[in-house]
Amino acid sequence: MLGLITQLGHAVQVNFHGGLVEALPCTISNGELIEVDFGDNLVIRNLNGVNYSKPVPYQIDCSAAGIVRMSIQGTATSFDDAAIQTNIPGLGIHMELTDGSPFYLNTFISQIPPIQAVPVADPAQPPNPGAFTARATLLAEYQ
Repeated sequence: MLGLITQLGHAVQVNFHGGLVEALPCTISNGELIEVDFGDNLVIRNLNGVNYSKPVPYQIDCSAAGIVRMSIQGTATSFDDAAIQTNIPGLGIHMELTDGSPFYLNTFISQIPPIQAVPVADPAQPPNPGAFTARATLLAEYQ
């Protein structure tokens, strides 16, 4: 009887195939440098985290539907985890979402919102006058 049962079984081969890619192609602002110019007339005593706010002009385009998360990678100031350190001690560029909440550096968010940049001064060590620069990397990661 057991011999009959085992002879009734049937095997079928299963094949799996696909392709691996490093990441789906996404571009940020067509690969061009993103610049935010605050001008030359920022008054130190007016650096209150509200004055001189500017939008960060960027666009993320991905070739497929899916979840994209983003972060701003950079060196934070000692006085604000959402502010990029500039070349002038005591001065940072605070990053925030349009609802006013901080966009903390080196952390991912799972949305692609408009973001704002605003110069901020260290309350314990205000900056000295002079031209300033700051650099960070906008990173989009496809999941």
